[in-house]
Amino acid sequence: MKRLGGFAIALVCSASALADSYRNCQQEWHLPHTPPARIVALNQHAADMLLALEAGPALVGVAYLDDNGAAHKQSTYFAVPVIAPRYPASEVLYEQQPDLVVGGFATAFGSGITSRSGLAGNGVASYLLESACAGHSLDYFGHIRNDLLTLGKLLHKPQRARELIDALDADLASAQALAKPAKPLSVFYLDSEVNGLDSEGRQGFVTTLLAAAGAHNILAGINQYRVTVSSETLLMSDPDVILLADAVWSPASRKRQLLTRDPVLSRLRAVRENRMIDIPFTHLVPTVGSGKVVLELAHELNTL
Repeated sequence: MKRLGGFAIALVCSASALADSYRNCQQEWHLPHTPPARIVALNQHAADMLLALEAGPALVGVAYLDDNGAAHKQSTYFAVPVIAPRYPASEVLYEQQPDLVVGGFATAFGSGITSRSGLAGNGVASYLLESACAGHSLDYFGHIRNDLLTLGKLLHKPQRARELIDALDADLASAQALAKPAKPLSVFYLDSEVNGLDSEGRQGFVTTLLAAAGAHNILAGINQYRVTVSSETLLMSDPDVILLADAVWSPASRKRQLLTRDPVLSRLRAVRENRMIDIPFTHLVPTVGSGKVVLELAHELNTL
Protein backbone atom coordinates (compact mmCIF):
# COMPACT_ATOMS: atom_id res chain seq x y z
CA MET A 1 0.00 0.00 0.00
CA LYS A 2 2.83 2.34 0.82
CA ARG A 3 4.36 1.78 -2.59
CA LEU A 4 0.96 2.34 -4.22
CA GLY A 5 0.47 5.57 -2.23
CA GLY A 6 3.89 6.82 -3.27
CA PHE A 7 3.10 6.00 -6.90
CA ALA A 8 -0.20 7.91 -6.67
CA ILE A 9 1.56 10.95 -5.21
CA ALA A 10 4.13 10.80 -8.02
CA LEU A 11 1.31 10.75 -10.58
CA VAL A 12 -0.34 13.78 -9.00
CA CYS A 13 2.95 15.69 -8.97
CA SER A 14 3.62 14.75 -12.58
CA ALA A 15 0.14 15.86 -13.67
CA SER A 16 0.61 19.15 -11.81
CA ALA A 17 3.93 19.76 -13.55
CA LEU A 18 2.36 19.06 -16.93
CA ALA A 19 -0.49 21.47 -16.16
CA ASP A 20 2.06 24.21 -15.40
CA SER A 21 4.11 23.61 -18.56
CA TYR A 22 3.19 24.89 -22.01
CA ARG A 23 4.68 25.22 -25.46
CA ASN A 24 4.87 28.64 -27.12
CA CYS A 25 6.98 29.93 -30.01
CA GLN A 26 8.48 26.43 -30.38
CA GLN A 27 9.84 26.51 -26.83
CA GLU A 28 8.84 24.97 -23.52
CA TRP A 29 7.80 27.41 -20.77
CA HIS A 30 6.65 27.12 -17.18
CA LEU A 31 3.89 28.90 -15.28
CA PRO A 32 4.78 29.25 -11.58
CA HIS A 33 1.18 29.42 -10.37
CA THR A 34 -1.87 27.94 -12.03
CA PRO A 35 -4.26 29.37 -12.80
CA PRO A 36 -2.52 32.78 -12.98
CA ALA A 37 -4.00 35.30 -10.58
CA ARG A 38 -2.42 38.50 -11.91
CA ILE A 39 -2.19 38.87 -15.69
CA VAL A 40 -0.97 41.83 -17.73
CA ALA A 41 -1.91 42.09 -21.43
CA LEU A 42 0.43 44.01 -23.70
CA ASN A 43 -1.49 44.94 -26.89
CA GLN A 44 -5.22 45.31 -27.25
CA HIS A 45 -5.83 42.11 -29.21
CA ALA A 46 -4.02 40.10 -26.54
CA ALA A 47 -6.34 41.64 -23.94
CA ASP A 48 -9.35 40.81 -26.12
CA MET A 49 -8.38 37.15 -26.24
CA LEU A 50 -7.95 36.98 -22.47
CA LEU A 51 -11.28 38.73 -21.88
CA ALA A 52 -13.01 36.30 -24.26
CA LEU A 53 -11.52 33.45 -22.23
CA GLU A 54 -13.17 34.97 -19.15
CA ALA A 55 -9.88 35.95 -17.51
CA GLY A 56 -11.29 39.36 -16.55
CA PRO A 57 -10.99 39.00 -12.73
CA ALA A 58 -7.32 38.02 -13.07
CA LEU A 59 -6.49 40.73 -15.63
CA VAL A 60 -4.82 43.50 -13.61
CA GLY A 61 -3.58 45.72 -16.44
CA VAL A 62 -3.55 46.32 -20.19
CA ALA A 63 -1.25 48.47 -22.31
CA TYR A 64 -0.88 49.68 -25.90
CA LEU A 65 -4.50 49.99 -27.03
CA ASP A 66 -4.48 50.47 -30.79
CA ASP A 67 -7.97 51.62 -31.68
CA ASN A 68 -9.85 52.47 -28.50
CA GLY A 69 -9.25 56.14 -27.77
CA ALA A 70 -12.04 56.24 -25.21
CA ALA A 71 -10.29 53.66 -23.06
CA HIS A 72 -7.15 55.80 -23.09
CA LYS A 73 -9.13 58.78 -21.79
CA GLN A 74 -11.01 56.75 -19.17
CA SER A 75 -7.87 54.79 -18.18
CA THR A 76 -9.85 51.55 -18.22
CA TYR A 77 -10.51 48.90 -20.85
CA PHE A 78 -13.60 46.82 -20.02
CA ALA A 79 -12.99 47.64 -16.34
CA VAL A 80 -9.30 46.70 -16.58
CA PRO A 81 -6.80 49.48 -15.73
CA VAL A 82 -4.79 50.88 -18.65
CA ILE A 83 -1.27 50.97 -17.20
CA ALA A 84 0.50 52.64 -20.15
CA PRO A 85 -0.40 54.27 -23.48
CA ARG A 86 2.24 52.11 -25.17
CA TYR A 87 4.48 49.45 -23.67
CA PRO A 88 5.01 50.08 -19.95
CA ALA A 89 8.38 50.84 -18.42
CA SER A 90 9.88 47.93 -16.50
CA GLU A 91 9.04 49.44 -13.12
CA VAL A 92 5.42 49.97 -14.17
CA LEU A 93 5.14 46.41 -15.43
CA TYR A 94 6.65 44.86 -12.29
CA GLU A 95 4.57 47.14 -10.09
CA GLN A 96 1.54 45.09 -11.18
CA GLN A 97 3.15 41.99 -9.62
CA PRO A 98 2.13 39.83 -12.58
CA ASP A 99 2.48 36.08 -12.70
CA LEU A 100 1.70 36.03 -16.45
CA VAL A 101 2.35 38.63 -19.16
CA VAL A 102 0.70 38.11 -22.57
CA GLY A 103 1.91 40.01 -25.64
CA GLY A 104 0.29 40.39 -29.03
CA PHE A 105 3.40 41.47 -30.93
CA ALA A 106 7.04 40.46 -30.45
CA THR A 107 7.83 44.10 -29.63
CA ALA A 108 5.78 43.72 -26.43
CA PHE A 109 8.78 42.10 -24.79
CA GLY A 110 11.84 44.31 -24.52
CA SER A 111 15.37 43.48 -23.45
CA GLY A 112 16.78 42.77 -20.01
CA ILE A 113 14.20 42.30 -17.27
CA THR A 114 11.25 42.85 -19.64
CA SER A 115 12.42 40.19 -22.10
CA ARG A 116 10.73 36.82 -21.88
CA SER A 117 13.86 35.27 -20.34
CA GLY A 118 14.20 38.23 -17.98
CA LEU A 119 10.63 37.85 -16.82
CA ALA A 120 11.10 34.11 -16.33
CA GLY A 121 14.20 34.77 -14.25
CA ASN A 122 12.04 36.89 -11.96
CA GLY A 123 9.34 34.25 -11.63
CA VAL A 124 6.96 35.78 -14.20
CA ALA A 125 5.59 33.61 -17.00
CA SER A 126 4.98 35.04 -20.47
CA TYR A 127 3.05 34.17 -23.59
CA LEU A 128 3.38 35.62 -27.09
CA LEU A 129 0.51 35.08 -29.51
CA GLU A 130 1.71 32.45 -31.98
CA SER A 131 1.18 34.67 -35.02
CA ALA A 132 3.90 36.97 -33.64
CA CYS A 133 6.50 34.25 -33.04
CA ALA A 134 9.66 34.33 -35.15
CA GLY A 135 9.45 32.00 -38.14
CA HIS A 136 5.71 31.38 -37.75
CA SER A 137 3.77 29.71 -40.53
CA LEU A 138 1.05 31.47 -42.52
CA ASP A 139 -1.67 29.30 -40.93
CA TYR A 140 -3.01 32.29 -39.03
CA PHE A 141 -6.35 30.76 -38.06
CA GLY A 142 -4.44 27.72 -36.81
CA HIS A 143 -2.37 30.05 -34.63
CA ILE A 144 -5.54 31.53 -33.14
CA ARG A 145 -6.81 28.04 -32.31
CA ASN A 146 -3.47 27.17 -30.67
CA ASP A 147 -3.51 30.39 -28.64
CA LEU A 148 -7.01 29.66 -27.38
CA LEU A 149 -6.19 26.07 -26.48
CA THR A 150 -2.95 26.96 -24.66
CA LEU A 151 -4.28 30.01 -22.82
CA GLY A 152 -7.51 28.14 -22.09
CA LYS A 153 -5.44 25.41 -20.45
CA LEU A 154 -3.39 27.88 -18.41
CA LEU A 155 -6.51 29.72 -17.27
CA HIS A 156 -8.35 26.46 -16.52
CA LYS A 157 -10.93 27.43 -19.16
CA PRO A 158 -10.62 24.59 -21.72
CA GLN A 159 -14.36 24.44 -22.39
CA ARG A 160 -14.53 28.18 -23.06
CA ALA A 161 -11.56 27.87 -25.41
CA ARG A 162 -13.34 25.12 -27.34
CA GLU A 163 -16.50 27.25 -27.59
CA LEU A 164 -14.49 30.15 -29.03
CA ILE A 165 -12.77 27.87 -31.55
CA ASP A 166 -16.13 26.46 -32.63
CA ALA A 167 -17.47 30.01 -33.09
CA LEU A 168 -14.38 30.93 -35.15
CA ASP A 169 -14.82 27.92 -37.42
CA ALA A 170 -18.56 28.53 -37.82
CA ASP A 171 -17.97 32.15 -38.88
CA LEU A 172 -15.28 31.11 -41.36
CA ALA A 173 -17.61 28.51 -42.85
CA SER A 174 -20.42 31.08 -43.17
CA ALA A 175 -18.06 33.51 -44.88
CA GLN A 176 -16.93 30.83 -47.30
CA ALA A 177 -20.55 30.13 -48.19
CA LEU A 178 -20.98 33.80 -49.13
CA ALA A 179 -17.98 33.81 -51.49
CA LYS A 180 -18.99 34.35 -55.10
CA PRO A 181 -17.53 32.05 -57.78
CA ALA A 182 -16.81 35.05 -60.02
CA LYS A 183 -13.49 36.89 -59.96
CA PRO A 184 -12.86 38.09 -56.38
CA LEU A 185 -12.65 41.81 -55.69
CA SER A 186 -9.13 43.20 -55.63
CA VAL A 187 -8.31 45.05 -52.40
CA PHE A 188 -5.52 47.36 -51.32
CA TYR A 189 -4.95 47.54 -47.59
CA LEU A 190 -3.63 50.84 -46.25
CA ASP A 191 -2.08 50.23 -42.85
CA SER A 192 -0.44 53.63 -42.41
CA GLU A 193 0.23 56.71 -44.51
CA VAL A 194 2.81 58.27 -42.18
CA ASN A 195 5.93 57.08 -44.04
CA GLY A 196 4.49 56.24 -47.43
CA LEU A 197 1.65 53.88 -48.34
CA ASP A 198 2.37 51.01 -45.93
CA SER A 199 0.59 47.74 -46.53
CA GLU A 200 1.06 43.97 -46.29
CA GLY A 201 2.20 41.34 -48.77
CA ARG A 202 1.70 37.59 -48.91
CA GLN A 203 3.06 36.96 -45.41
CA GLY A 204 0.72 39.43 -43.72
CA PHE A 205 -2.50 38.37 -42.02
CA VAL A 206 -4.55 40.74 -44.18
CA THR A 207 -3.88 38.49 -47.20
CA THR A 208 -5.34 35.54 -45.30
CA LEU A 209 -8.21 37.64 -43.95
CA LEU A 210 -9.22 38.89 -47.41
CA ALA A 211 -8.95 35.43 -48.97
CA ALA A 212 -11.25 34.02 -46.28
CA ALA A 213 -13.73 36.82 -47.04
CA GLY A 214 -13.64 36.00 -50.76
CA ALA A 215 -11.39 38.87 -51.88
CA HIS A 216 -7.81 39.25 -53.10
CA ASN A 217 -4.98 41.35 -51.71
CA ILE A 218 -3.36 43.08 -54.70
CA LEU A 219 0.03 42.70 -52.99
CA ALA A 220 -0.34 38.97 -52.28
CA GLY A 221 2.20 38.20 -54.98
CA ILE A 222 4.95 39.92 -52.98
CA ASN A 223 6.42 37.38 -50.56
CA GLN A 224 6.95 39.82 -47.71
CA TYR A 225 5.12 40.89 -44.58
CA ARG A 226 5.44 44.68 -44.81
CA VAL A 227 5.22 46.38 -48.20
CA THR A 228 5.36 50.08 -49.07
CA VAL A 229 4.08 51.14 -52.49
CA SER A 230 4.18 54.39 -54.43
CA SER A 231 1.11 56.32 -55.53
CA GLU A 232 1.91 55.57 -59.16
CA THR A 233 2.21 51.82 -58.55
CA LEU A 234 -1.11 51.79 -56.73
CA LEU A 235 -2.75 53.74 -59.56
CA MET A 236 -1.55 51.13 -62.05
CA SER A 237 -3.13 48.35 -59.95
CA ASP A 238 -6.33 50.38 -59.47
CA PRO A 239 -7.95 48.07 -56.86
CA ASP A 240 -11.71 47.56 -56.61
CA VAL A 241 -11.73 48.35 -52.89
CA ILE A 242 -9.42 50.05 -50.39
CA LEU A 243 -9.32 48.82 -46.80
CA LEU A 244 -8.36 51.51 -44.28
CA ALA A 245 -6.96 50.60 -40.87
CA ASP A 246 -8.47 52.81 -38.18
CA ALA A 247 -5.96 53.23 -35.35
CA VAL A 248 -5.30 55.78 -32.64
CA TRP A 249 -1.89 56.41 -34.18
CA SER A 250 -3.23 56.50 -37.77
CA PRO A 251 -6.98 57.14 -38.03
CA ALA A 252 -8.93 56.10 -41.12
CA SER A 253 -10.25 59.66 -41.45
CA ARG A 254 -6.71 60.92 -42.04
CA LYS A 255 -6.15 58.26 -44.69
CA ARG A 256 -9.39 59.21 -46.45
CA GLN A 257 -8.28 62.84 -46.46
CA LEU A 258 -5.00 61.86 -48.11
CA LEU A 259 -6.69 59.66 -50.71
CA THR A 260 -9.29 62.24 -51.69
CA ARG A 261 -6.92 65.21 -51.82
CA ASP A 262 -3.78 63.72 -53.36
CA PRO A 263 -3.62 64.53 -57.10
CA VAL A 264 -2.60 60.96 -57.99
CA LEU A 265 -4.46 58.87 -55.39
CA SER A 266 -7.72 60.75 -55.94
CA ARG A 267 -7.79 59.24 -59.45
CA LEU A 268 -8.16 55.72 -58.07
CA ARG A 269 -11.51 54.17 -58.99
CA ALA A 270 -12.10 53.03 -55.40
CA VAL A 271 -11.60 56.61 -54.20
CA ARG A 272 -13.77 58.19 -56.91
CA GLU A 273 -16.59 55.71 -56.23
CA ASN A 274 -16.09 55.78 -52.44
CA ARG A 275 -15.40 52.06 -52.29
CA MET A 276 -13.34 52.41 -49.12
CA ILE A 277 -13.92 50.43 -45.94
CA ASP A 278 -12.81 51.65 -42.50
CA ILE A 279 -11.90 48.83 -40.15
CA PRO A 280 -10.48 48.91 -36.59
CA PHE A 281 -6.80 48.03 -36.48
CA THR A 282 -7.35 45.16 -34.04
CA HIS A 283 -9.66 43.54 -36.62
CA LEU A 284 -6.67 43.29 -38.94
CA VAL A 285 -4.50 41.13 -36.68
CA PRO A 286 -5.12 37.48 -35.72
CA THR A 287 -7.25 37.31 -32.61
CA VAL A 288 -10.28 35.69 -31.07
CA GLY A 289 -12.77 37.72 -33.13
CA SER A 290 -11.15 37.11 -36.52
CA GLY A 291 -13.89 34.75 -37.69
CA LYS A 292 -16.52 37.37 -37.03
CA VAL A 293 -14.37 39.99 -38.80
CA VAL A 294 -14.09 37.76 -41.87
CA LEU A 295 -17.85 37.21 -41.95
CA GLU A 296 -18.66 40.91 -41.57
CA LEU A 297 -16.10 41.79 -44.24
CA ALA A 298 -17.57 39.18 -46.61
CA HIS A 299 -21.02 40.74 -46.17
CA GLU A 300 -19.65 44.24 -46.77
CA LEU A 301 -17.68 43.22 -49.84
CA ASN A 302 -20.75 41.49 -51.26
CA THR A 303 -22.66 44.76 -51.12
CA LEU A 304 -19.97 46.27 -53.36
